[in-house]
Order: sequence, then C-alpha cells, then structure tokens
Amino acid sequence: MKKRLTTGMLMTALICGTISILPHGVYAEEAAEEEALQGFTLDQVVVTAARMEKKLVDTGANVSVVTAEDFEKKNYQTVTEALENVPGVLVKRNGGEWTNSYIYLNGDDRVLVLVDGRRLNQEKGMNSGRGGLDFMHLPAPEIIERIEIVKGGGSALYGSDAVGGVINIITKRADKTTGKININTGSWGTQNYRGMVSFKQGKTGITITGSKQKQNYTKYRDAETGSTDRWPHSSSDTVTAAVKIEHEIGNDQLATLYFDHSNRKADQPGSIPKNIGYYGPNFYPDDYSREINNNISAKYEWGLKSGNPGYIQLYRNHYSGNFFNNGAMSRYYETKDGLDIQQKFKLSDTNDLVTGFDWKTSKVNNLSAYTNEKKLRTYALYLEDSWRFAKDWTLTGGLRYDHHNYFGHKTSGTVSLNKKFNEDSHAYVTWGQVFNAPQGNDLFYDSWGMYGNPDLKPESGYVWTAGYDGKISEYTTFGINAFYSVLDDAIKWAPVDPTYTWSYDWTVKNVAKQKKRGLEINFRHKFNENMTARASYTYTRVTENNNDGMGFVRDKNIMPNRFLLGLDYSKGKFDSSLDCRIGSGGDLDNYYSSHYFTMDLSMQYKPEKNYKFYFKGYNLTNTSYAERGGLISGGRAYAYPMGSRFFLIGAEYSF
Repeated sequence: MKKRLTTGMLMTALICGTISILPHGVYAEEAAEEEALQGFTLDQVVVTAARMEKKLVDTGANVSVVTAEDFEKKNYQTVTEALENVPGVLVKRNGGEWTNSYIYLNGDDRVLVLVDGRRLNQEKGMNSGRGGLDFMHLPAPEIIERIEIVKGGGSALYGSDAVGGVINIITKRADKTTGKININTGSWGTQNYRGMVSFKQGKTGITITGSKQKQNYTKYRDAETGSTDRWPHSSSDTVTAAVKIEHEIGNDQLATLYFDHSNRKADQPGSIPKNIGYYGPNFYPDDYSREINNNISAKYEWGLKSGNPGYIQLYRNHYSGNFFNNGAMSRYYETKDGLDIQQKFKLSDTNDLVTGFDWKTSKVNNLSAYTNEKKLRTYALYLEDSWRFAKDWTLTGGLRYDHHNYFGHKTSGTVSLNKKFNEDSHAYVTWGQVFNAPQGNDLFYDSWGMYGNPDLKPESGYVWTAGYDGKISEYTTFGINAFYSVLDDAIKWAPVDPTYTWSYDWTVKNVAKQKKRGLEINFRHKFNENMTARASYTYTRVTENNNDGMGFVRDKNIMPNRFLLGLDYSKGKFDSSLDCRIGSGGDLDNYYSSHYFTMDLSMQYKPEKNYKFYFKGYNLTNTSYAERGGLISGGRAYAYPMGSRFFLIGAEYSF
C-alpha cells in the first residue's frame, strides 16, 4: 500500500505541474478578483434545510451545494459522481461508475431524495439500501440547476426517509432558447450520449433532455495478484428522458408540468475475488435486472415575488423492476401517489412561518414474494417558525405530525439556533427527532430464504448537529461540524441464526439501539484568481446494540476515516480538477485492506464559447478498494471493488 500511496503522490505532482504550464487565455483582472471574492461568501440562497429561502449564513444546518457551474466545469457524468466529492457524503456502488449506487449522509443511508421537492424514495429497500433508491435513476446533468445536501436528521420537517439527511435536486428553468449535445467514449466499451434543448416563447418555457449511457463491461484490480481483470457479466445500458413545461401566470405565479423516464438494463455481477468459491463472479451468470421509472408531477406556485410564496404539487411515481437473481425471477412494482401543499407567511420583519401538508400512498407488489398487492399510506401536517431575535440570532422550531396506516401516529419536533457573526461566518446547533416507518420489503417479503417481519416497529430517535462556517482570511474558508444520533428499534436484515455467518435464511428485525457520531472538517483556499485547493476530513462511527449481551458493536461496513483533497485550476479557456479520496480504518473482517487512496482527474478546453473538449480519468492510482464491505465465505473480501483505472474523452456543443 505504501508503494501505491507513493505512486499516487508522484502522479499528483506530475499532473499539477502539467496543469500549471499548459497554454491558456487571460482573464480581465477586475473580473477575476471579483470571482475570487465571491467564491468565499455564504450569501448563496438555499431552500431545503428550512423549507423556505434563506442564505447559507442564516441557515442553522450543515448544508453543501453542488451547482450547475460545478457540473459544467468538471463534466460530472452522474449525480453520484458530483456527490462523491462533497464532505460527509459516501457513495457506495456495486462496482464501476455506472452500476447501482447508494448514498450515505453522516454514515446513514436513510436519505430522502427530492427533485424540486418531489419525493423519489421507494419502498423496496433491501439491495437498494435503507433509502430504497438507486441513484442511477436520477436526472441527467444538463437539467440540474443545483443540488442541496442537508446532512443531519430531517424527519421532523420531511418525515420518514430523512434520518440521515435530505438531497434536493433543483432543476433548471427555461429562460431562453438554447441547446446542448454531449458525447463521450472511453474504457470498457463506454459510450455516452446526452442532449438538451430549451425553448422560451412569451411566458411559456419547455426543456427536454435525453441520454443514453452504455458500458460493455467493468474491470477491477485484483488485490491478491495485482492484475487488472474483466468482471464477468458487468454490462449496463441506461436510457433517460425528461420534459419540463413551465407557464408564468401574472407576475408571481408559475405552473409546471414535469415528466421523467428511465429504462435501465444491467447484468448482476457476482462477488469478487474469484477464489471465494460458491458465490464467485460466475455464480448464476445469467443474473440481470431491468428497471423502468415513469414519473410525472404537476406544480402550481404563487406569491413568488410577494415574500409569502406557496405551492401545491401533485405527483405519481411508477416503478417496475425485474430481477433475475440466484436462478429465480423477482418482479417488483410500485406506484406512489403524492400531494404536497405548503405556504409561507411573513408575520413580521423578524418572523417567518411555514406550514404544509404531505400525503403519499404507495401500492407495492412483489410477484414472487408477496401474497398480494400492499398499500402503505402516510399523511402529515408540519409547521416551522423562524424568529430572528437580538442581533443576528435566529431561533427556528418545527413540529410535524405523521399518521401511518400500519403504525398509527407520531409527532416529532426540531429546533435550531443560528448565530450570524457577519456575512461570511455563522455557528449553529440543531436538535431533531427521528421517525422512520419500515419499508414494503421489510414487512411483506417472503421468498427464497428472505423473510420480512410484519411485527416490526418504526425507527425513532434524535439527532444533534453543531457547526461553524466562516472565513479565516480573505481567501480561506474553514468549516467544522459534529453530529451525534441515537436510533431506537433500528431496522436491519440479518441471518436468522446469528451464530451461523454463512446462513441461507435471512430476516429483518429491530436492533435494540443504533448510535452514530462523527466529525467533519473542511478547508478551502484560493491561491490566486486561477487556483483553488480543497481539503476535508470526515470521521464517522456507527455502533449497534443487538441485545445479545455483546453491548455496542461497531458497524464494520463503513470505514471511519475519509479524506478528500482537491485542486481546481481555471484560466481562460482551460479548466481542470484533481480529486483525491483516502479511506482508512476499515475492519479486516469486512475489507481486504484497511485503507485506500485514489484520484480522479477532469480537464476541459473550450476554444470557443459554443463547444468544448474534455478528458476524465477515474481511479488513476488503479487502487483495489471495496465499495461494499462484507464477510464472504468466512474470510476477508472486497465483495464489490471499485472499477480499475478508467478514461473518458468527450466533446460538447452548445447552441
């Protein structure tokens, strides 16, 4: 490993040196200086953390934002790639960049995912993580305006699924007639095609996007032999499309109709390495999945310029998935209908109130595992009051009432205190209660050695978050955040017989208690108008008490230490980013190695305003590290390693 670390550091130095001598144009000094200063303020407006528009400096929460400019300059291919470089966010895949992807916030995969406030999470759970969502079904980069990531429990505002936090993908509005075509190709037979066209005529705007992502296979580096091998049965093919129609009514009202579609077919590769025997990569070579999403929403907004905005949104998400798994076909269907109503009231210059109503009904059926279609229904009322008192102090309190057709009612609350020191710094502390109902497969699954539990209890608990963000010099920002959470009756799939680790029979149960604690530290320094460095350290520790006399035992599937290092360089027509990821502290019972080091590189050259060429390199150190840890056949393993070194070259034309 030391040799790999040394090689990676040398490569970093070579790449940075190459970047510094590349030819490029010249910015105007005034514009560059203005950009340098603007990049170090907390005046960006966000809406997710408090369900109302607030500047980051006035928001009592740990919030990160990925912007459309980040997607443009770094040529992110997926939402998961963009999230991977956000402190406190962990991406886990089933191997390779375009495979099934799941997100952890503060060590928790119970993450609520929204698109323009519309809930996407599904009830299937199990292999989709506790959030029930594969992130490969999210919108294409071209339609994304920004992504707001709120780390810390959000159940008291958003209800079930938001135990670890909330990710809200906010899409672009059609403000002019424009278009974009993006094509790239690369290793492993990869071919990606994406396009977007946007029209604006009078008060009506239309945005249409489409994409096709195809990969013939994945390669991985064998940790034992050092060879780079092809992963059998690892192809994927995904097609997506989206249409967004907006119509302005008067001066402060907007009606929006949004439709998105994804159709994904992928092989299901077995575990690695090959010598694990029965469950090796050639086990059931015909395994595959076929997943189709068709989602539609209609939203009407009013009071957009009055200071008292509100909206009503009606949506339907339809999902169908066919999984040929372990020699058997599993067919899962889900239709989720939802209604959201929200209104903000500006009670005074120092007091804002938000109130709303959520209703959702999911009809779920697994033809191979359920006796018949099941229905899960929740409705909720919520209220949040934000009061600015004294000088630059804000106290925010929220209350939410949920009623579930299986688990009755639950009232949860949240409170936060934010101190704004100036326009560039603030400190906050937040406490919130947690309520999370079991998913459909948790309750009803009954097939092939996997047994749901209709007697499960909802998860409940609380989350503390405290932090500080601010400038420590004109060109340097610093942030620190700590969190602590306790979850009672946490839900977990486990062997029926816990003493037999290689068990064929699994069931779901409430563990006695789950605790999480962690720390996030991040720096950002702008050396000059061209170069910016980023660094962060995240510590996460998850422990569980299964009431088995062993006390609290650490969850070995999450490496506790994670470092992110980044270098961004822009000048004239050239942009580049180098991102390094380091993990350490992995338990050797679940990981082949206790640590890893890898780097990704993105470079683009834009000779003219309307087109650009770009290059991307992933895992440049060709590291073999586990995306998903797991004890396999009684020995150490890296069950689903990250793909090996991988390259893309592409071009984009805008009109």
